[in-house]
Amino acid sequence: MSKSKPEIERFDDRLSRVYDPGGDKAKLYDEWANTYDEDLLNDLGYVAHSEVGSIFTEWVTDTSTAILDVACGTGLVGQFLRQRGYERIDGVDFSEGMLDLVQSRHIYQKTWQHDFTRPANIDKLYEALICVGLFSYNVPRISDMHNVVNCVEPGGLCVISVNGAAWTELEFEPMVHQEASDHNFTISDIRETGYIRNQNIDARVLVIQRDP
Repeated sequence: MSKSKPEIERFDDRLSRVYDPGGDKAKLYDEWANTYDEDLLNDLGYVAHSEVGSIFTEWVTDTSTAILDVACGTGLVGQFLRQRGYERIDGVDFSEGMLDLVQSRHIYQKTWQHDFTRPANIDKLYEALICVGLFSYNVPRISDMHNVVNCVEPGGLCVISVNGAAWTELEFEPMVHQEASDHNFTISDIRETGYIRNQNIDARVLVIQRDP
């Protein structure tokens, strides 16, 4: 049985604040930007960027692919991909603080701001997409996932992580299958990987193809 109120207070304070469904997620990430990498990598044992990034490289082997990094944050995923030869990468995030920081790192060809509770208006759709850390306890909801998937062209591939604690507690699996059925995309694989090790949080990684 799913819980009406997830027990997010068991996590580190920095995580529980951004997981709180009643919190101002954008403001919290703006304020966290300058210490985000140190906190995640050194304190919390964050491995999602490399775990999900490795799955992406299995499925998208052409390094010339035009890629969108959704919820790019400080650029950890983009940096991981660039180190493996992928250069045509754009980044999008809803936090101005994160985008201000990542623009100085010259990881992405371009960056833009968007809140994926709404559809994105894109002139040219991407060939593939990676999204790490967007779907958790807070918004956007699983029912907003099509707004992310629709950023790739028909037939395009998406690799999207979901916080494993939220996946289990809020019973997300039937929701993602319903979202796929309602919005014309196919879930080709669901894989369990590491996410934030020092908090015992894993991830579910969805490999998705937008239907032609």
